[in-house]
Amino acid sequence: MSYFNDNSLEIARWHCSFNLEKYFEGKPLGGRYNKNHKYVATWYANRLPLEKSKTLVEVIFINLTDPTYINTKTGEECQSFFKITLPINYLHKVPFGSIWQNGESKYKFKLKEFKVTFSKNEGLTYKPLWMDKISHPFEADKYVNSSYLNTFKGDGNQLLVIKPESENKSYIVHPLHFFMAHYGYSSELKRILITDDWSKVEQKLRLNESFKEKGVFVPNHLSTKDAVFLYHLKYDAYTKKVVKDVTEKIISSKGQANPKYLIPCWHDQLIKLSFYGIELGNSVLCCQITGISQPQGVPINLYYHSPIKVSKDGKKQVHDEPQYRTRKYEREHELEKLDIALDNVNNLVTVDVVEYLKLLGEQREIKRIQLTQEAQKVGNVKLLNYDEPENYGVGEKEGKTGNTGIANCFYDILNKDEIEGKSRLDTIWEHAKRLRNEQDANVYWYTPKRGFNVLDDFALVSLEDVCESLNQYYPSCVLILRIDIKQRTFFVLSFPVRNEKENAGFSSVVYEPQNIQQFLDVYRRDENLFKLLIEIISNEGVSSDYVDSKNGKMSLFRHVEAKKTNNNWVWNGIKKLL
Repeated sequence: MSYFNDNSLEIARWHCSFNLEKYFEGKPLGGRYNKNHKYVATWYANRLPLEKSKTLVEVIFINLTDPTYINTKTGEECQSFFKITLPINYLHKVPFGSIWQNGESKYKFKLKEFKVTFSKNEGLTYKPLWMDKISHPFEADKYVNSSYLNTFKGDGNQLLVIKPESENKSYIVHPLHFFMAHYGYSSELKRILITDDWSKVEQKLRLNESFKEKGVFVPNHLSTKDAVFLYHLKYDAYTKKVVKDVTEKIISSKGQANPKYLIPCWHDQLIKLSFYGIELGNSVLCCQITGISQPQGVPINLYYHSPIKVSKDGKKQVHDEPQYRTRKYEREHELEKLDIALDNVNNLVTVDVVEYLKLLGEQREIKRIQLTQEAQKVGNVKLLNYDEPENYGVGEKEGKTGNTGIANCFYDILNKDEIEGKSRLDTIWEHAKRLRNEQDANVYWYTPKRGFNVLDDFALVSLEDVCESLNQYYPSCVLILRIDIKQRTFFVLSFPVRNEKENAGFSSVVYEPQNIQQFLDVYRRDENLFKLLIEIISNEGVSSDYVDSKNGKMSLFRHVEAKKTNNNWVWNGIKKLL
């Protein structure tokens, strides 16, 4: 039996915002999937296939409900499992030990936390299992089923083996766990590094921009917490050499059956690492990294500017269009945040945990420097003021007084056929109305002018002014729905198709506000409907990092026609939050 099948482990409740149902129900790369069974994530293969702009990872799940089966040809008892590919930016939500059923994970095994300190020159070696099947420090026979052991020992991952001098244990870290925790903060940064060639990496990360003093500019979709990594990548020759080498080796290995890349430390200082792990004899397998340190050095200049656009002569913009300033909240180093409580499930003790991707040691000093603007005059500018968080994101800090008046720009659009890409919104409205019968829900469409309505002929809300002020052309409008279901209220934001032929465009958003009245109040400085819309347009879509930043209050649903006649896009998004 495998470790997770053979041990009476405690189970911890956690919230995972991802739903992997579409990946689970596709054709697996190996094994067999049963939607009625529970599975646990146990390993990542070292192959990294490429699908368009997505780098994929092969993830192995073993069966907890029916752990083994008898091979009819050999009579041997074998491990029940299945293997699928997932986008690499999903990995932080699929740690080893996370429990999955029907594409959702609400529980994981509760594991002990460990801490180690090492550097590239101290206490660290790299050793794949296939190079030393007999005496490898990783005691794999205690982790996988005996029938799968020989196959597992052929694994090609260049495992990090950390062995502190004062201990007789070896700590085993999967290279992709280390990559996701060590190479910057945001998952989008990691995707860029191992998907694009180096010239595109430099362009997207804006590594060639120069300033009066050394510093970095953090692009859209990235976090200000990426500044430390980007600074070293830009100015540290060793970091650039290491990262460029990793990027090129991974990209060149795409499609290879046995790639031989490894993930080195990108700086030479000591690294403190904390993680949940499993003790396997004299080895400890890292299942999920929970904290990591930053390299220390001179303060880092983080340059930013406001998205306000003013003509060089300081006059108003053409057509007297209003302009907007927006500033994004900065999320904490957080994996999943939950209430602490006790419960019993299947006679096993469970405990909800609060988990943070902790910053270990000192935080590097970041100096935020506003770039000089061309003739900054307020003119016809509408300010969207937010409360000031301790760590604010890229963008100009605004004052705390005054109202925005921004609601004037979200005017109604009649539901006319000539609206490009509107057919998708018609389908979403039909799916939403079905919930009245299927889930006993109350369903309304909404505009600031007309309020909540149940009439079939829905109205849309224009986003054209906001898009133009943010130098975007899409989306031109939004369908806003309110769904009251199971004594909870959700808002759905759906956008027209960007390209009818490719069925391209933003995913739809489901959001659960704490207070409906406050959510619809544009003059509030905390989370509100209009702030969400501006953030989505500014970010050119909704990334997984952005969804995570909403602490379990937001989910997405895509617009894929399914073979199931009862498929409901809106319900697919809502049930992720239930």
